[in-house]
Amino acid sequence: MKHIVFGSVFALLAMPTLAGQFDNLYQIEQQTKQAEAAAEAERIRQAAAERSREEARSAADRRQRAVAQQAAQQRALEQRKTQELEHKRVQTREEGFEDELRALELEERRLALQAKRARTARANDYIDAELRDSAARTDVIQSEADSARNVTSGAKSLLEDSGKAEVNRSSRLFGE
Repeated sequence: MKHIVFGSVFALLAMPTLAGQFDNLYQIEQQTKQAEAAAEAERIRQAAAERSREEARSAADRRQRAVAQQAAQQRALEQRKTQELEHKRVQTREEGFEDELRALELEERRLALQAKRARTARANDYIDAELRDSAARTDVIQSEADSARNVTSGAKSLLEDSGKAEVNRSSRLFGE
């Protein structure tokens, strides 16, 4: 029985030591779990931070693409507006030119019609002028014909008188 009592006392004395070892093991196990949990939490936090950074980068890229696309659309719109303005300017210029051509053509027609009216109103004057012109041409032709006739008759008279003079001279030489 001594052994039992001694074993019991020893067990009682060793219990706090064993309990302390178990407590130490438990504490170490708890610290290990806490360290693993902290490491896991840190890994999760870093992964979340990395996802957050990636999402921020992605959002920034989307915003940048959206801004670039909007700028491209704005440039395209401005270019279309410029082309439309140029087209309108050219069309207006061409229409103005065509309007001027039509106005000139109408003015020419008016002037031609006015000239015809004036000619019709002064038809007798034109007829008289044409008759005078025709008479003057006739007079010129008659004068040229008379002149040619006179030259021919003068040449004929000269030849006849020359012939008579020759005859008279020849008869004087032999008869005198």
